Amino acid sequence: MSRNLITAGIIDPRQFSLDEVRHQVATFLNIPLQQIDRVECWHHQIWVKLVESRAIFVSYRNLPLWIEAGLAAIGRCTSRSQLDELGEIFRRERDWYDQHEQPEAVQPWRQAWAQQAESLRNEEERLKPIRTHQQAGQDWYGAWKRVLYCCRDFNRLQGLVGEINQQSQEFQDLPEIMQKMQQLWHQRWQDLSSAIA
Repeated sequence: MSRNLITAGIIDPRQFSLDEVRHQVATFLNIPLQQIDRVECWHHQIWVKLVESRAIFVSYRNLPLWIEAGLAAIGRCTSRSQLDELGEIFRRERDWYDQHEQPEAVQPWRQAWAQQAESLRNEEERLKPIRTHQQAGQDWYGAWKRVLYCCRDFNRLQGLVGEINQQSQEFQDLPEIMQKMQQLWHQRWQDLSSAIA
């Protein structure tokens, strides 16, 4: 079964305001609000009991709140992968609107999706140098970890202090890396002390 906004867990109809649903259903059906006796938000559609008449079902997709919920979902995307996954769901949603001759209804989704994609792309570009620097710090720590574990005596270990201190200047803005490096140094010193004792 293909996923839609409900089955994907993006929209929970139980969270919709019944008053808002009632107003939007009345507008969609082009009837006075007083003609609606009761509405119930079922999992995939709205059950509408009309006054002195039968009950009918209305699709959530016929109401503006569905488009609004989709827009909110786009705004919650914090990564391109999330946005792309949502885009796949929107493509299936678009098919419903095409079949019901309402293709213009999803235009707000297209615009919001494009804006969010641009925003995420800009944020990724802004963060790229930071992430590159963080990765360089991780690599530096990993390389020194291998070197320090090859040291078999205090003299060699002590001989590396100057070089480590000099290189560490580049990563002073990465406190986690610096803390891990200090811990590694002290651990290696203790290991050698224990081996001698």
